[in-house]
Amino acid sequence: MPFASRHDSPPPALPADHAVFILDRYGCIVAIDTEETPFGTFRSQDLIGKHYASVYSGSEESALLQAALNANSADQPARLETWLQQRHGPRIRVEVSMHALKDRNRQPHGFAMVMRDIHTHKRLQDRLRECERRFRLFAQNVTDAAICMLDERGTVLDWNVGFQHLTGCSPQAIVGRSFSTLFSAAQRASELPAQLIEMASNDNRACMECELTRGDESFLGEVVLEAVHDSDDSLLGYALIIHDRSQQQLAERRLREAREQIVHAQKIEAIGHLTGGIAHDFNNALQGIISSLELASLCLDRRHTMQAKRHVMVSLDAALRAGRLTQRLLSLARRQTSSSQRTSIAKVLASMRELLGRTLGDDIVLDVTFSDDLPQLACDSGQLESALVNLAVNARDAMAGHGHLSMSCRVCCPDDSSVQVPLDPAQAAYAEITVTDDGPGMSEETRSRVFEPFFTTKPEGHGTGLGLSMVYGFVTQYGGAVDIRSMPGAGTSVLLYLPCYDTALEAASPNHQKPAPKLRGCRILVAEDNQTIRHSVATRLRQLGCEVVEAASGGEALALLANATSWDLLLTDLDLPSVDGCELCSQARKHFPKLRVILMTGYADAQWLDANEPDGAMEVLIKPFDMGELLAKAQMLLQVER
Repeated sequence: MPFASRHDSPPPALPADHAVFILDRYGCIVAIDTEETPFGTFRSQDLIGKHYASVYSGSEESALLQAALNANSADQPARLETWLQQRHGPRIRVEVSMHALKDRNRQPHGFAMVMRDIHTHKRLQDRLRECERRFRLFAQNVTDAAICMLDERGTVLDWNVGFQHLTGCSPQAIVGRSFSTLFSAAQRASELPAQLIEMASNDNRACMECELTRGDESFLGEVVLEAVHDSDDSLLGYALIIHDRSQQQLAERRLREAREQIVHAQKIEAIGHLTGGIAHDFNNALQGIISSLELASLCLDRRHTMQAKRHVMVSLDAALRAGRLTQRLLSLARRQTSSSQRTSIAKVLASMRELLGRTLGDDIVLDVTFSDDLPQLACDSGQLESALVNLAVNARDAMAGHGHLSMSCRVCCPDDSSVQVPLDPAQAAYAEITVTDDGPGMSEETRSRVFEPFFTTKPEGHGTGLGLSMVYGFVTQYGGAVDIRSMPGAGTSVLLYLPCYDTALEAASPNHQKPAPKLRGCRILVAEDNQTIRHSVATRLRQLGCEVVEAASGGEALALLANATSWDLLLTDLDLPSVDGCELCSQARKHFPKLRVILMTGYADAQWLDANEPDGAMEVLIKPFDMGELLAKAQMLLQVER
């Protein structure tokens, strides 16, 4: 029966997961706080008068009453966790506490037994312990990542095996210390660890690549910091996960180097294709020089001055033609960092006409057509030439050495109806360079794979399969696109779309150039170790009224610079003995900051020129050159305000 109240108002209701039993001194139930016992066990009237042990399913409950009597002297309740068999259902876990009831003489005359359902709570605790066990097992077996638990201040509390493997730091050295000790001195000084804590605290997660320490070395690591909260959303600390990215960084660098090597290999392959034809043309040019000079010598002996001059001019023209051939080869072979430059497509196509004429053979009809007013392109000229050579050689091989090959160029817009590949609509104009052959064409399956690296239809040993993939990479690198149109028996057309420089602003602005100044009276230092070149350049400048001083080495030029009060122009070779042209230029600028410089070179040193691009006070002059080019650059430099 329910408890009788000694108060006017009923006692506070117990929680639904509690039950109270009143026992006599022998452990028999004399009262229950409710008509229906909780947890779906028994009805109250079925338990009155029965021993309390009949409620439980275990044997340990018989000791509970004795434990309560033993605890009586300390006035402490006896507690026990046990199993309770439900009337209609499985067993559940309960917490039982037994309190001794005493009379006025403090002698026990009965007991109050309080039962609480802890089954759900215990089940959650078991699951949590199992999750923790599995997590620790997982974390401890992870060796390629460092996993740490931090408190809310960033102090290391726990770690896994991978932590010591990754950082080289022993547990004794890091537990209890701030995780900031894992970072390099520079990143600690910049307070990066504190910033990560703040980010994770505000956003629950922070992720960043950082410079970390491993003994006396440093390495690149990906640091992930996750905030950990309890059920009340209070911050407990952070989970720190570190992945070593140094191997990935090394692999990426090696991949870049491999790509550069492949690009250079393609250039060398293109040069190999050109070598035979260029050797023929170069020998013809040399023969023209030799024959013309011999005729000029004979004419001078006979005092036929005008005829001698004509033969000398023929010789000069042949020499310049030979120089252009070597420049094309150097442009193709030069290792350089790709950069967006102003490239004249008209000049590139003109050079293709000259380079490919002999290379393709007499049975290939080459037709190169373009207008002289084509805009400049935003790409590297050497890579464009290499791409066109590869396309031409592929076409020659496809035609088996007999057929017609054409190259042409036009300007188009991204929304042009004839363009069949997507182009950037933000780009004002593109140059469409088309290379067409009348070979056997290709199937749709072959056409869909031509840009795949190492894919080739040529016999084994006759192709790397990298040519078209490198052409595709070059064009897309500069924001362009490639289209291939071909059908079996209908030939092939490869269309390269490259962005043009926007020349609208240049066309709109007037060109207020100052009239070219006369060189008479200018003080010029000529530093060149080749006596023939030095003498001819100095002689021509003296003929124009310049004061010229000659130096055969970089050291001699430095001494002359130091002993003079002023110079207008330094004309130096890039490759000089004792002190090279680069160092000479640098030292000269220290003594004379406004000094104008012309660097002469037979081979453009890409690394130096990329790092020291010619400015308004410096120009590069590629050998061989004629005196007109030299004088034009000198006049252009000297007209700049000094």
